[in-house]
Amino acid sequence: MLRKVQIFKTLDIEIKKQKGPAAVKDAYRGHHSLKEELSQPGISVIAEVSGGNPLRGQVRESYRPATHAKSLVENGASAISVATDRFLYFGEDKHLQEVRGQVKVPLLRRDFIFEEYQIEESKIQGADAIYLVAALLEPERLRALQRLAAAKSLDVVVEVFCEADLKRALEAEAEIVCVVGRDMDTWEPSFEKALMLLKKVPEKKCFRMVEASVANLAQIRQLEAMGVHGVIIGDVFLDEFYPGKRLVQILAGIEPTKKSPKSKAKAKSEAAPTTESKAPPKPGDKAKGPSGTPVTGTSKASTKSAPLPPSTSSPNPARKGKKESSMDESNNPIAPVAPAPTPVKKAAKKPVVKKAVAKKPAVKKAAAKKVVKKAVAKKPVVKKAAKKVVKKAVAKKPVVKKAVKKVVKKAVAKKPVV
Repeated sequence: MLRKVQIFKTLDIEIKKQKGPAAVKDAYRGHHSLKEELSQPGISVIAEVSGGNPLRGQVRESYRPATHAKSLVENGASAISVATDRFLYFGEDKHLQEVRGQVKVPLLRRDFIFEEYQIEESKIQGADAIYLVAALLEPERLRALQRLAAAKSLDVVVEVFCEADLKRALEAEAEIVCVVGRDMDTWEPSFEKALMLLKKVPEKKCFRMVEASVANLAQIRQLEAMGVHGVIIGDVFLDEFYPGKRLVQILAGIEPTKKSPKSKAKAKSEAAPTTESKAPPKPGDKAKGPSGTPVTGTSKASTKSAPLPPSTSSPNPARKGKKESSMDESNNPIAPVAPAPTPVKKAAKKPVVKKAVAKKPAVKKAAAKKVVKKAVAKKPVVKKAAKKVVKKAVAKKPVVKKAVKKVVKKAVAKKPVV
């Protein structure tokens, strides 16, 4: 896993170099020493702020690291570890700047650092310390980066996963060694593995820190009894909206009262019978008499036959052409006397209304069309008859005139003879 991250980080650094050196409005020039904090009596709590981790992936898509860091410091955190790696911890570089403006405690930059450019960038953005993974760096390279960080007033925390990493860290004269109780491939935490490796870290040569998904006060007290100077707590805050409140509970030895998935399943199973208990009264209503009093003498068979389809108890069986089933009569002779319940009547009325509404427009349209067609058909017939009468009358007139002319001609012809 770490080798893959190294490849991605190399490409990411090259892109940053092409864009230009990191710059902010006000470059951080102060320094809050992590060594001084770890040298205080007791064990120091370093709370981590991130958007996820390599084991669970991204847990928070968007959050306010400055607000979370401030609440953690106000409730007992001695230092803050801010994740800026966006491949495994889902952080951003700007988160370090935002947290720097809200708290005045040592800030550790949680990232995979193996180049000089990243060290200079960390100082400009407000970090007081950085992490170096011994498994990713050769002893000479690890020693060179430590020197550069010391020149920039940055403390270096060397993380070790196994004995080979611890040997590299001691050869490079690391001043702060953090034992990581995790599997490098799966990132599964193991507190026992951290304790076994912690025993091999010399107490007087360096400051000792532990990171192994610590989540309760018993683990913190056990580490303090072993002479550990600092413990990193981060995984337990990923699901918390108010991480400061959760830190108070851890330091006070109070376990949070959260509902487990099993308790939610039990609540659902308890709620299911209540809904089912409300359903049986419906068939019970069918066994009531006309006055509303329950009818006695009903058997279990009659209650089971009640939830049959509405067709068995339809109020108007004659319309649909179906007979009522005699199941209730065989089981309970008094049940047929009872009237049908009101919910069934309402359901039966709806289709009757729909049929009546559907017939009205059909009748109106048919009657209107026929009357109009008949009227339109008769009018031209009457007009044609009138035209024929007129033609006949017009044709007769000239006949009359011709007859008159013939009479006149005959009379004129007779006069000269007299």
